Amino acid sequence: MNLVNPFEQRGNWYKANLHCHTTESDGDTSVEDRVEQYRQSGYEVLAITDHELVSDAAKYGDGDLLILSGMESHPPCPHGGNLYHLVCLNVPVGFKLPDHYDAETRIVMVKHAGGEVILGHPYWCGHNINHLLAIDGYIGIEVYNATCSKIGKALSSVQWDDLLDAGRFVGAVATDDTHRGRDMFMGWTMIKAKSLTTEAIMDALRNGCYYGSCGPVIEKVAVKGAKILVECSDAVEVHFMSKRAHGLSVYAGEGGTINEAECDLGALERYVRVEVVDGKGLRAWSNPIILV
Repeated sequence: MNLVNPFEQRGNWYKANLHCHTTESDGDTSVEDRVEQYRQSGYEVLAITDHELVSDAAKYGDGDLLILSGMESHPPCPHGGNLYHLVCLNVPVGFKLPDHYDAETRIVMVKHAGGEVILGHPYWCGHNINHLLAIDGYIGIEVYNATCSKIGKALSSVQWDDLLDAGRFVGAVATDDTHRGRDMFMGWTMIKAKSLTTEAIMDALRNGCYYGSCGPVIEKVAVKGAKILVECSDAVEVHFMSKRAHGLSVYAGEGGTINEAECDLGALERYVRVEVVDGKGLRAWSNPIILV
């Protein structure tokens, strides 16, 4: 999968939650009220992803908040793993996935319907690298899922690194996976797109033109000569994460913060992704940049 560097693309940044539930499945709030909660909190993209059901949610959108119709589907996982949680984005109302269809067949059907699939919370599901490589066609995984923080398994960064190490270059989003109020506004995805339209947002997701965050802002990730440079909001740590033992961490002095960091490309191998950590321990994650 070829991922672009969003910080080198033209367009606007849009704040998105790509995974949430309503009373149409196991959420505590109606579709209309869920949309209003995210509208009032300044989000510009929201995907309603009830279990095995596509709600008629798009009608609640407007020029300031784009609603993506979606669903979460749960095919079996080979090799003894728990069910996959496929977050299906931009599928039409009435779209169905038969229970007996396997994961890859469901992904193909979603793509044929004009949508894409994000693999939900692999750490929470107990998925190892064999489970993640057993299927193909998903465009990203959830590196952070707020609901999964309730059992201490919000972060799937190790599973993401395993995929990247294996050469499966997918992006990673941060989501709320909202079921009730305690899950809300904890993780989001900043999408760089040409416009606030379904077509532009989906193109950006397909191309990896986004980053995930729980708080920090990543302003720039760029390769300049023999270095990779990062600019960000106030941070105490910036990690350049590459294949296996390769990479570099940059730390602020005691009681201080940093807003930029750099790393020699010679310290990296094959790819690099950036994690920014602020003084509260909240993180942001860039998508990987493939190094030639």
